[in-house]
Amino acid sequence: MTEKWSENNSLKEILEHSGKEMSLFFPTTLVDFVPEEYRSIPLSQWAEAFRMPWGLPFPLDDLFISAQLTDKAQELWDWVPLWEKGKLTLNSNDTHSVGLMVPKCQLEGTCPAVIVCPGGAYENLAFYNEGYKTAKRLEQAGYRTFVLNYRYSPNRYPLPQMDLTLAIKHVRANAEQYQIDPENLMILGYSAGGHLCASTVALRAEVEEKLMEALKDVRPDLAAAYREISVRPDKVCLCYPVISCLSENHEQSFQNLSGGDETLREHLSVEQQVDADYPKTFLWTCEDDSLVPPSNAVRMAQALEANGIAHLLRLYPQGEHGCALAEGTSAEGWVDEMLEFMK
Repeated sequence: MTEKWSENNSLKEILEHSGKEMSLFFPTTLVDFVPEEYRSIPLSQWAEAFRMPWGLPFPLDDLFISAQLTDKAQELWDWVPLWEKGKLTLNSNDTHSVGLMVPKCQLEGTCPAVIVCPGGAYENLAFYNEGYKTAKRLEQAGYRTFVLNYRYSPNRYPLPQMDLTLAIKHVRANAEQYQIDPENLMILGYSAGGHLCASTVALRAEVEEKLMEALKDVRPDLAAAYREISVRPDKVCLCYPVISCLSENHEQSFQNLSGGDETLREHLSVEQQVDADYPKTFLWTCEDDSLVPPSNAVRMAQALEANGIAHLLRLYPQGEHGCALAEGTSAEGWVDEMLEFMK
């Protein structure tokens, strides 16, 4: 993609040009940390010296790449709404915003499918690294890829899980159109997106019931079309996942998903909900993850082991949290390991 933006531009003009779609790739929560007086002057005058609250510089490269992706959006992928008819309304954070990004690509024959769920603590979505880049990597491996734009806070459980369940039904219902094998469907999630995937599978009967009740009211056509379509994926991949809400947990994710409802703490702790019909699972994390304790992935693996589920846990020494494809870290081979395990 041709570079259009540089440090000579202001943050304001980049965001205004790209519109709401920009916030899919560049979280608006990052912009909120920038003082108002900085936003209308060239980035070169402040970006190098400015530091985010956690000590890192403002992520200029991500900003520029996100703007370029937004400019090229119609050429690169299709947006498919899931709840509503018509055009997807991005970032409205209600059913109008729930949809799939489907990269445009040429496929040969029938392919396996993967639905990618970016993380973001159920507060936003890390759509670039944990969505778009991951989809492109798995597309290269022969998968038909879909990235889910799901609801987050102030939306509470089970709304995000209903969105993923609806996405699974949609992809399988349109298997011929997408050239995918409906019996070879994987869901993959990062961080809170990992919790979304893991909990949607563990609580699938409950979530599906709530989904079908909602569809009867708002989309009776889909309720009829999707009634017999399975919501159980064939494979699950969990990347530095949030799993437990009980101890050594990521409290922000629990608060955002539950609204602080303590009665949900055990129910949303996925390690407590695994059953003998859980799908084959690959899970990984980094031992130096300072945000979501690695013990979350370990406890999930222990629950899978206890239920006799085929799984592989990989603990990588270094990579921290949010490393996504993990280039340049000890975890950079995780995609190849996952693909080999899922054969």
